Amino acid sequence: MKKLLEAILLDFKEYLLLAGFCLLSLALMANTETPALRLIRASGLELYATIERMLGLLPQYFGLAQKNAQLQRRNTELLAELSLLRTAQIENQELRALLNYKQHTAYPLKLAQIVDRTFSHERNLFTINLGSNDSVEVNMPVVTDEGLVGRVVLVSPNYAIVQPIINRDFKVGVVLEKHRAAGVLSWIPSEHLAAVEHVLLSNSVEVGERVLTAHFSSFAVPNIPVGTIVAVDKTASQLFYTIRVEPSVDFGTLEHVFVMMRPPDKELEAVQRRYRELQ
Repeated sequence: MKKLLEAILLDFKEYLLLAGFCLLSLALMANTETPALRLIRASGLELYATIERMLGLLPQYFGLAQKNAQLQRRNTELLAELSLLRTAQIENQELRALLNYKQHTAYPLKLAQIVDRTFSHERNLFTINLGSNDSVEVNMPVVTDEGLVGRVVLVSPNYAIVQPIINRDFKVGVVLEKHRAAGVLSWIPSEHLAAVEHVLLSNSVEVGERVLTAHFSSFAVPNIPVGTIVAVDKTASQLFYTIRVEPSVDFGTLEHVFVMMRPPDKELEAVQRRYRELQ
């Protein structure tokens, strides 16, 4: 044991001496009150406190990072819920307006949802989720609370194809609300507006005047809003006005429509078809 202690003292005597001198220095510094030593002690305490504070912030930092991730996830969930609520609110307002319109029409209406659209520069078409099983027939008018959408042109048991106003082949007889001048409305794809043709220059026409379906329309009941006149051109060398109309219905946001359950006049269609065959 004695030899072991002697070996340790011999091998580590430098370190033991260093430790002893350090302890002695600290003892002297602790018992000496000079301005330099006070400054060193104050600096040492400040450094210790700073390190202690930084070490204490580390757990808070990682805790805050986790809490921040949880808040971000919750914020994303709330934004998704808010988006759904806004969508539901818009649909609710649309359906309320349609329901109110339904209560003030002369013919029964059936609510349909647009389930497909054929986008085209000239020939747009809609597919709705009502068909012959719902008593829907070709040439029934399709409307919303804003006005005329179009007409049914093809029917299957559960679906129907609607030809809207924004189709180059669509035509409907119309009358100007204020001055009662009659004409035929059709779509001008290159201008993104409708045109009313065959209105004689002898009639009065005003920008802002509403355009309604006429009693001589082949499929629609009278006085359904179709659009508003936005431009009128009167050239003396011509016989008719050049009239441009903005549709009443916002086709860009259309999701639900009504099919007006007005059965087509079969006798009228037959006599008109017979006349065309004789031409």
